[in-house]
Order: sequence, then C-alpha cells, then structure tokens
Amino acid sequence: MISEANISKILSLLCGLLLAGCFFSPDPSPEIIELRGDVFGSYYIVKYTGDLRPALAQQKLDDLFLGFNNEFSTYQKDSVISRFNEAKAKERIKVSPRFIEMLSMAQRFHQKTEGAFDPTLGPVIKLWGFGGGKLRDHTPSKKELDEALSRVGFPLIKWNETEVWKEKNGVVLDVNAFAPGWVADLVGEILEANNIKNYMADIGGEILFRGEKSPKSSWVAGIEKPSEKHGESVQLAFRIKNLALATSGSYRQFFTENGKRRSHIIDPRTGMPVDHSISSASVIADRAGEADAWGTAMMVLGEKGIQLAEKNGIKVLLLDAKGVKSFEEILSPSMRLFLDEHRL
Repeated sequence: MISEANISKILSLLCGLLLAGCFFSPDPSPEIIELRGDVFGSYYIVKYTGDLRPALAQQKLDDLFLGFNNEFSTYQKDSVISRFNEAKAKERIKVSPRFIEMLSMAQRFHQKTEGAFDPTLGPVIKLWGFGGGKLRDHTPSKKELDEALSRVGFPLIKWNETEVWKEKNGVVLDVNAFAPGWVADLVGEILEANNIKNYMADIGGEILFRGEKSPKSSWVAGIEKPSEKHGESVQLAFRIKNLALATSGSYRQFFTENGKRRSHIIDPRTGMPVDHSISSASVIADRAGEADAWGTAMMVLGEKGIQLAEKNGIKVLLLDAKGVKSFEEILSPSMRLFLDEHRL
C-alpha cells in the first residue's frame, strides 16, 4: 500500500515531468532569418534557419558580391573580365582560381548544350542592339552578321591554371547568362560552411533551395506567367527541396520588323533571334548556375531541346504563347513526373 506521503511525491514528480515537457518541447516553427537588397542590377533574397547571426551573414554576402563584381562585372571598367575583354589576341591576363572555375563551368555548359549556351556572344548581341546598345529596327546584313560571328565561339578562349587569353581580337566574355545562378550557389556554400542546412538563396529570380522551410513546411517556388510587367501573375507553384530553379524569357526585350517579332534571345550558332513562339523556359537542376545556363540554352533550343535536357538530367517547363496571356505548358518527361508529385 502506498502511503499518502509517497502519493504526494509521485504527483509532484508527474507534474514536474509534464511541465518539463511543456517547457522543453521543440519549436515547430523555427525563426526564418531573411536578408534582402539590391545586387547586380537586380535583387537578392536569402532566407535561412539556424544559428548564423544576421549581421555576420550580411557581411559575408556583401564581401561575396563585392568580390564577384571586381572579377566579373562587365559594367565595371577595372574588373578582371573587363580587362580581359579589352585585351588583344594572345595577351595573357592573370586571374584567380574562381575565374578559372568560371571558365570550366562555362565550357561544360557550352559542350552539354551543344553550343546553345555561349558566353562569347557579345559581338552579335551588340550588333542587334540588345544588352544596353541601341535597339535596331531591322535585321543586320549578312556581312555584318558574319563579321560579328567570326568573333564568337567559346573555343576562342584559352586558359591554364593562372592565366586566360583569347585567340582573336574582339572576343569578349559575359557571364550574365549564368552568373545569378552561380552566385546563388556561392551563397549556399557560405551558409553551409556556417552549418546552415535549411535555406533559400534567390539572386534575381535564379533560386537555390536546400532543406526545408520548417519541419512541417516545404519551400514553395512559383513560375511567373510571361508578361511585360514583372510579377504580374503566377503560372504555377510547387513544393521544392534540395534543387534549383531558373527561368529565362523572351517577353521583355524585342523589336518588331515587318510584323515579325524579334526577341533578344540570339542563337549563337546563327547569330539570329530565335523564331519559335516559346515565351519562357523554366529549368530545375541540382545547382542554380547549371539551371541558369540551361534556361538560356532552352530559350535558344525551344521544344527541340527537351530530349537533350533529359539526357543531361535537366527538368524543363516551356511556356508556348498561344495568344494574349494564353500559354501552353510543354513539359519534359522528368518535369511532368516532378510536378505530378509537387505541384500545388
């Protein structure tokens, strides 16, 4: 038989255990730390959960962005890439390991997309008046195109472990077609080096997702419906984890010639704007730099590129314009399977 005193002790112990359970149960909704601002002529948003102090994380981001501009900004005249672009043929430019990493990535993307991605396309883009130049109202002559194309082609870039040079005068590099995604990957490396496992890094719309938003909530991504106004409406939304998303489009930079729309998406192999009706290409890949480059390539390749993307493990959604604000979704097989499971 239990004495009254022992019953009292047991009740006190049970109450203590219950209170301990209340006070020490895990928080189901950890605080999401958010950093945002302007970068590379666009924006950045970084969200994460963990013990990295926001002030320290912000300083690390600022240092990354500053260093990246000093190497790769074509708008900064004293950047490394600007010095390379101004250099003469065979002139060797000393570069950092990160610059060599960029060249290796660009070479891989160029090869895997069968030339649809080419960061040396600058002379042709300038000829057409895109990328900050004066927009043309007519097609360049064959002579003009041939001359510009003679200075295009990634194999014209050469490098070793510490230097880079060009085989021909007038060859230029521009990494904007995959830089935002690559920077998202670099942000991810910074966070993971500081033991952050759950985060989202969005650099101008090219986004790297890792882990989850919370133990009971996934990260959610949206694909914008093509429009001349940014963020006007969403085509679809889906849950995403440990993947990256990038979207390229032809619906904001174009001119019209004899009733035919000419977009700023140029095929590096011909020097001509693409003539299909694909308005945007959204790509899911393991890393954001890869997704960014493939987004550009898929806008060049259109529906014909889906088989090539599948071969390389890339998920693709193309939005084909069928009228004013009306679009047909063209899905690669792997993207269809992904959306069947994750679409909201």
